[in-house]
Amino acid sequence: MLRVIFDTNIYGLLTLEPKIEIIKEKIRKDSNFVLYGFQPIRKELRETPKHEKLGKLNKRNLLLGLYDELTKGRYISESIKINELALKFYNAYRTFGGIRGWKETNIDVDFTIVACASYCKLDLVVSDDSSTLLSKPAMKAYKHITIKEGLWHPNFWKYSDLRMKYNF
Repeated sequence: MLRVIFDTNIYGLLTLEPKIEIIKEKIRKDSNFVLYGFQPIRKELRETPKHEKLGKLNKRNLLLGLYDELTKGRYISESIKINELALKFYNAYRTFGGIRGWKETNIDVDFTIVACASYCKLDLVVSDDSSTLLSKPAMKAYKHITIKEGLWHPNFWKYSDLRMKYNF
């Protein structure tokens, strides 16, 4: 069984899929692919402007509905330990040449998501964010800190890997 967390951008990409209802059903019914929710992700989704539309539908409501449906009953709470680990990842990221500031482009949330996956021993982090979460300095930082601290190192998938798994 794979225990999984999606980066915020994955929910946005999923809402653009023409066959979203079929995809949702495949993910929900796959007992070997268990998706977890996490408060900072939901908070980012809630920050979508209320007036934004996706076709005729409210984008914010679509994102939150998709998140709630896919993570139903599986929720990880934020903790001091997760936040401390995220900061360690960030400091290592800066050491390895990362240039973004802590609050810039929500990199704080990216590192917190990976820290959550590491701390809670989730198998996969799915993201399509090559400029921050999946950047070379960030990947080096995750590996360095998880080895140094003796922590779990999650695997990373891109959106294309998710598409391949569910044939959409």
